[in-house]
Amino acid sequence: MPASREVVAECRSALDGLAIPDPWDVVALVEWLGQRRGRPIILIPWPTAGGVTGCWVAAAHQDYIVYERTATPLHRSVIVCHEIAHIWLGHRGHPTTALADQPVLPHGYSHDEELRAETLAELILERAALPTPQVPDDVLRVMKTLDQGVTVDSLADQRGVSARRRRRWLGPRA
Repeated sequence: MPASREVVAECRSALDGLAIPDPWDVVALVEWLGQRRGRPIILIPWPTAGGVTGCWVAAAHQDYIVYERTATPLHRSVIVCHEIAHIWLGHRGHPTTALADQPVLPHGYSHDEELRAETLAELILERAALPTPQVPDDVLRVMKTLDQGVTVDSLADQRGVSARRRRRWLGPRA
């Protein structure tokens, strides 16, 4: 079931507080989050089974994000971002006994928590994939000109013909 508009809006708001590294580096994001929370986060590759490929374990003084050890770098980013989302959204981490007591990684979140974590993780990865916008110089010049109150119709092309007259050359308006 896709996330509702409210969930997406909530997750977009949460995303604004995260320092997404540019260029993308999931380890740098984990380190930033650990420093921000005052609790180091340690990444642990783990042989997973049972379909769960990652989990967040909350110890007394630090946190662990466990992820499938054979995951590709992209899949590792997906798994870790999902667990970061649980942390950032204030969900509860699994106890340290969760890794010792079970042959598979624990999964104890509600459907609502999972939906929010998945949505925020997708937004993190979406933002990470977008390059920093660079506005070309010619666009900056036009924006500066328009900001000074000059309209498109008052601009002339290289032949000195106004935009209004050029439109007549293109044929009748529809």
